Amino acid sequence: MRLSAALGLDHHRAVALVGAGGKTTSLYLLGRELAALGKGVVLGTTTRMYPPPPEIPLVLWKEGAPVRQAAAAIKGSGQVFLTSGLEGGKVRGLSCFQLEALAALPQAEALVIEADGARGLSLKFPAAHEPVVCSQETLVVPVLGLSALGQKLGEGTVHRWQLVCRHLGVPPGQIITVPLAAAILCHPLSYGRFLRKNPLIPLLNQADTPEREELARELAELLLAERGIEGVVVAAVETERPVRALYRS
Repeated sequence: MRLSAALGLDHHRAVALVGAGGKTTSLYLLGRELAALGKGVVLGTTTRMYPPPPEIPLVLWKEGAPVRQAAAAIKGSGQVFLTSGLEGGKVRGLSCFQLEALAALPQAEALVIEADGARGLSLKFPAAHEPVVCSQETLVVPVLGLSALGQKLGEGTVHRWQLVCRHLGVPPGQIITVPLAAAILCHPLSYGRFLRKNPLIPLLNQADTPEREELARELAELLLAERGIEGVVVAAVETERPVRALYRS
């Protein structure tokens, strides 16, 4: 099964990848899949990230006609990466105004946005100002790296781990269990703020061993008990078989 199919992107034009543990790989995988299906794909971010690989056209949003340039790039390559600029070797994020302009582009049949930063870690509790999701019609996909399970809560495992301690009342060094991971994802100050506001499908990534697949199944069962979660995708997006299971509510 394709990741785009597991996430139901036939029914969702815009998707925001949030969380930690595989967002960027998922972004480019979705771009390839959707372009291969003949869709015009716009990729981008609302934060900062490294530039796309050279096979994906990079268009800078500046004075002139960025939307027209994006349309031309889609026509030639099937997908395009839009950025508001370059800084320190990274691309800068797009504003909601810019994303709305791109959404009005007829050639942009799919918008895939990395809407969160996690400093390469596998789990995150977002601050109040993040992630940036511009529309309630956007599918929100909280990504969780299963490698965090069984590890100790701290700066080497969870981005903004202090917020986990503050809002969930657990001490630094607490072992990250399946119930704790579910609580981190679904807390109302975390990605639970999107429940019943946006369509939401968690992506449990790094399920590249039978043990992690079983942990993902247990975690999916807890997540699906939350009202507003449409389904849970279990994945190993860096492998040749990126989707390992799909659970529906």
